Amino acid sequence: MKKFEFIWNEFVYGGHWFSISASSIAFSTMILLDVKIKWEFLLIVYLLIQCIFNYNHFKEIKIDALYNSERTNHLNIYHKYLPLLTFIYGVGFLAMLFYFGNYFSLIFGGLLLLLGLLFTTLFKKITSKIIGFKTFYAAFSLSLLIIFTAFYCSYSINLILFNLFVLFSLRFMVSSSFSDIKDINIDKKRNLITLPIYFGRRRFLSFLHILNFITFIILFMTILQITPKFSIFLIFSYIYTFYYLEKAKNTNVDIKSLTNIIADGEFIFWPFLLYMGLILTP
Repeated sequence: MKKFEFIWNEFVYGGHWFSISASSIAFSTMILLDVKIKWEFLLIVYLLIQCIFNYNHFKEIKIDALYNSERTNHLNIYHKYLPLLTFIYGVGFLAMLFYFGNYFSLIFGGLLLLLGLLFTTLFKKITSKIIGFKTFYAAFSLSLLIIFTAFYCSYSINLILFNLFVLFSLRFMVSSSFSDIKDINIDKKRNLITLPIYFGRRRFLSFLHILNFITFIILFMTILQITPKFSIFLIFSYIYTFYYLEKAKNTNVDIKSLTNIIADGEFIFWPFLLYMGLILTP
């Protein structure tokens, strides 16, 4: 049971669940762009996110210990190895990208890695001066995975790619800012003005409901003009989001589990929805 508990905690608190979710974003992008699936690229994205997560965990473990004891207790088991793990993930990411990728994807991938690492040491602090900057930065960085995927697959910049970038930027804003709910106490301690802190939990969830609905309308409208018709099945993800937003209104809910498992795992289902659309859409 202890081994199972360690594996589960590592899967969640070690960032693997979200890293798989990020790889699913790249997978979904390849499906939507109708390019050959580059399976090794899913591992490349996974290594990228794991490198960024481990660096963040190492730099902020003392702060996390104040309000995120479950994650801290788990990470303390191998805390001294976090720099080594960060290095291994980073080298693995760059080595695979150098071997499999092209010039543009290598440059862009290196930029994404730098943006991720600088978020912990530099950009997160800007949220103390600019309301919600943490959310916008995280959502924008995730959206860049769309461009990264296109570069890796040698896909030219066009209206479909631009549309996906804008649409997913708004989608990622919902999930990224929702994740800030579990960090309200620690962000207050650091004088960060995140959207949940600025609006208050109740009004903030109402704001996310509105944003979720707006992105639903945008998706529906773009399907009629630009986006492949089978992407209509992504509408089920809006129902999924509606569920966890409503669930979060309950003050007794385990917000950390709701965030770390339900919200962070949202994008894992996207490839399945898209393949379902490919099969069922005329």
